[in-house]
Amino acid sequence: MSIQERTEARMPVLLVRKRAGVVGETQRTCHLVPMPDDDHTPLALTAYCGELIHRGEAELLAQPSGMPCVGCLFRVPMPRSGELSGNDW
Repeated sequence: MSIQERTEARMPVLLVRKRAGVVGETQRTCHLVPMPDDDHTPLALTAYCGELIHRGEAELLAQPSGMPCVGCLFRVPMPRSGELSGNDW
């Protein structure tokens, strides 16, 4: 199992960036969004920084791209004790 697969299993987050044309290029930061609890596509997602991202105005990223949202990085929950092993670093 890769590091990415282990991380996704512990901390289910989406990487989301607003589409070009929706916002200016300097605002196209990579946000961290908690994975929705159910299988339905919500009308909007709320990033950890509080940014509201409406359906159709963003792109889902497979990996980080562009500048990260600093607010999201500060607020994303840390893995619980014991979830990281020495192999993760």
